[in-house]
Amino acid sequence: MGRSFLIIVCLFSFSSCFAAESQQVLPDLEVVASVITDEDHKEEKTEDDELISNDQALDLQEESVMIEDNSTLVPEEVEVSLKYEKYFINYDYIVAHKGEVNIREAPAMTGRVIRTARMYEKLNLYETVKGEYIEKYGSDVWCHVYWWNNDVQQFGFILSSVIEIRKFQFDKMYSEIIKMEDEVQKGKITFINNYKNRSGYPPRNKGREYDDYGNRRTQSAPGYFSLTNKENFIYIEDGSLIRILDDTEDYYKVLIFNNGLQCWVPKRYIASQNLNELKKAVIIDRKNQNEGVFEKINQKWVLVSYTLATTGANSKYKIETPLGYYYCIERREKFIYLDDETKVVAGYAPYTVRFTGGTYIHGIPVNYKVRGDSKIDPGHIEYSSTIGTTPLSHRCVRNYTSHAKFLYDWVEIGKTIIIVIE
Repeated sequence: MGRSFLIIVCLFSFSSCFAAESQQVLPDLEVVASVITDEDHKEEKTEDDELISNDQALDLQEESVMIEDNSTLVPEEVEVSLKYEKYFINYDYIVAHKGEVNIREAPAMTGRVIRTARMYEKLNLYETVKGEYIEKYGSDVWCHVYWWNNDVQQFGFILSSVIEIRKFQFDKMYSEIIKMEDEVQKGKITFINNYKNRSGYPPRNKGREYDDYGNRRTQSAPGYFSLTNKENFIYIEDGSLIRILDDTEDYYKVLIFNNGLQCWVPKRYIASQNLNELKKAVIIDRKNQNEGVFEKINQKWVLVSYTLATTGANSKYKIETPLGYYYCIERREKFIYLDDETKVVAGYAPYTVRFTGGTYIHGIPVNYKVRGDSKIDPGHIEYSSTIGTTPLSHRCVRNYTSHAKFLYDWVEIGKTIIIVIE
């Protein structure tokens, strides 16, 4: 390809900024049982095992036509000063989430296969181009990707239909932070406090465990639209950020930031501590399965970390990580979890930060090894290839364990919020 040399030259200065971290080849580690099960995903054939190239295949010497220059940037208002730099990935990247896929030297099925991307592998995305039209997928869009082989940067093409394109939505992350910073400056912001239903179960909504918006009853507070008609109410989840607008002897009138609604909440469900200063924020992107970490330093928001993350799934024993604005409530060195079927202690998650109900940001889960009547801790697991690929957790947000440790040490309770976006 005539353009390969040009691309390498253009990217050389970019890549050198990241030194050894950007050149790191991730270990091909085995996934622990608590991270993924057979029913979560099954391996598929590579995308072209059964494809036959059509008569319109591109000449390998023909220059491809760029469709989009995938160059996500951090907003100008945000400074970048990373405090955590493991597992470098470009701001735009692809995920092989359906199975193994072939990487070719040109955007055509006649292009030589350079290598095969493994299931769950992530590759940096340089641009999307128009290449050979593949009738099976009804597409001629190919992803021009690159990766590091030791200290050598290499390039290739993958049909876009067999992977998923992801990016870090820094613009949206920053706008959400500014929104909440403005709200904090207006004052009287606190959060719903009903962890493990310690403040009491709210009443059933029309006999149900969920309200009309899909919010669940457990670990929530009732929000009444009118104190004269308590049949009409919603559930507000533990940890949800609210502003106090008014009060009576037993109720606060609040603004719920998660949905913009106003309602009356019994005072026993409202936390006594206020959010008077916003200094740190973690933004979790449920759509792209990644997160950005921001800190206010010298009156300017700074991106101090960006990494991949895995959010909650929607299945029999799993619940989606809820969208919205939450208080960073507490941190624990680890929390214990139970087996889905037997309900006995199965393992733990390390370095946890709780933000709603029993929902945490945490490191890779660790299953205890059972020997007779004893449970043996095999030690922390740093890495899983499933991180940042597809929702898999019960409701929490999984991070690489080293990043979870970074957050555990970094958060300031009372000055930190967590926002989940789509």
